[in-house]
Amino acid sequence: MRLAALFAGLTLALSLHPALAAAKVTLRLGDVKGDRFAALKASGELKDLPYDLRLTAFDSGAPVQEALNAGALDVGFTGDLPFLFVYAAGAPVKAVGAWQNNPDSIALLTRPDAGIHSLQDLKGKQIAVNRGGWGHYLILGLLERAGLKPTDVTLRFLNPVDGRAALTSGAVAAWAPWEPYIATSTQVDGTVRVPDGGGRDIMSGYSYALARNEALKDPAKRQAIADLLTRLAKAQVWAQQHPQEFARVLGKTLNMPTTITASWIDDARIRPLVFNADLIPTLQRSADFFHRYQVLPQSVDVSKAFDFSLATGANQIAQQQKENKS
Repeated sequence: MRLAALFAGLTLALSLHPALAAAKVTLRLGDVKGDRFAALKASGELKDLPYDLRLTAFDSGAPVQEALNAGALDVGFTGDLPFLFVYAAGAPVKAVGAWQNNPDSIALLTRPDAGIHSLQDLKGKQIAVNRGGWGHYLILGLLERAGLKPTDVTLRFLNPVDGRAALTSGAVAAWAPWEPYIATSTQVDGTVRVPDGGGRDIMSGYSYALARNEALKDPAKRQAIADLLTRLAKAQVWAQQHPQEFARVLGKTLNMPTTITASWIDDARIRPLVFNADLIPTLQRSADFFHRYQVLPQSVDVSKAFDFSLATGANQIAQQQKENKS
């Protein structure tokens, strides 16, 4: 069953604090694979919400962006690169919070019989990636790492579900996914990581909470979004501290074996980020990189793509975690 169909229309009518009853609003939230939402629920951070939260989950970041752009969502959780494309296209959204995946949890996979034992073996091969997303960015970076050009390979632009099918069927020799697709493919399909094919030194691993400008102009929704960001940061810290419990909850929520969700959690190592202007240059580098390869047709100034005003509570959690680990 497709994840979007499983979660579509799921509405949580959660208890409302009496003192805030007059300000009650509904936030329409879009998530990718539902892991952030599962962390919120498992950690207890969804208790006593002073607003209603309506969730729709998607297979990847692009449809989250489409739903945000169409006005079907107030807030969406997605990777930095899908956000970059809709922002460049003039979508009425801004980043309002951030977290980071381990960059190596975005990686190139192949079949053991595909003849790819190094990045140089990619030459002449067909590779599945998601257009304009993490996979696309990764493969361009890996080709640079190997001294190859984009014309040395054939890119097949497929969504994650179709990319997995193409790799297992032999239609392509390699595929560039992220977690939990990596854990699922390696454990279920018997695929393997291409040596030196991870995202370290290429990918930021950043993901963003995005909000429509319309929601940001509503005082009640702004307050609700700021509260949700704080709860999400707390939930992500909780998930790090309780990996086995979170793996069980995530497996049950997404109908996945715990062996896969445990591998996903261990590989991704998701952590909240201090959301401030220090993040702007990273997204700008990604925009410039994609423009250099003409994936983005025009140069983009991302300096206006952020609203840092709602992240005070979340930043306190991220900063405290950072200090505890230093």
